[in-house]
This record gives sequence, C-alpha cells and structure tokens, in this order.
Amino acid sequence: MKFEKIREIRKEKNLKQKDIATILNVERSTYAGWETGKDTIPLRKLVELSNYYKLSIDYITGLSNKNKYCNDINYIDPIIVGENLKKLRKEKGLKQRNIFEMLNISSSSYSVYENGKILIQTSFIYEIAKNYNSSIDFLIKKQ
Repeated sequence: MKFEKIREIRKEKNLKQKDIATILNVERSTYAGWETGKDTIPLRKLVELSNYYKLSIDYITGLSNKNKYCNDINYIDPIIVGENLKKLRKEKGLKQRNIFEMLNISSSSYSVYENGKILIQTSFIYEIAKNYNSSIDFLIKKQ
C-alpha cells in the first residue's frame, strides 16, 4: 500500500530516507519499501511518523487534505481500537460480515481485531476508514 504523502512530506522537510529510517529505528531499505508501496508501513510506525512530523495519520495517508494533528501517543491499545471499530460498525448499521467481506478476510480474522486480541493491520484500518468515511486518528484514539 503506497501513501504518496509519506515521500512528499519527507522531501518538504528536506530529509533523506536514511534520516527517517533512523528516526523510526528501521533500515533505510525498509523505509524505502514503505515509500514505494512495496511494503505497508506498520500502524505503530505510522504513529511514530505522525508524532515526529506533528501531522495527523489521516493527512499522512491521504484520507484528509487537512492536518488535524492533536497529540502524541506512544501506545496503541488494541482493545480501544477494537471498541472503536465496533462502535463505527454499529453507527453505520453494518454487520461484521459487511466489513470482513469488504476487506476480503475471514470472519475470524476480523473478529480478533474487533475483540482487541491483536492490532489491526494498517491496510485494513485504512480501507475501513476510507470506505466508511471515518478517521484512522479517531479509530486509534489519536485525537
């Protein structure tokens, strides 16, 4: 999954891939893979990037053209994320089936996200936010 803004923001700040890789404590090649879309940046690293740049995740991922950065968070609680996913689903009048079919994953795979057993993947939370007009920052409580 390629987020065009990641590269744009880095260049605007006159930083090299190596600089951001060092900040995120990853190899330059790993960071390069995120920039090119070869690999998807893990949600925790996306939060670190958001904190470093003082930009909202929604802005960085292109879900919003406006930066609504509010605060740094250092820990993403999978239980809170799960509760927010469930809340969004219910507000939209959806069943779990609607979401796991849209994501093209199994019901058990999606269920572990809503139950907070594991942290949802970046690509899945992005698709949920995009398809259901929501905010990643809201879903992970980064607001």
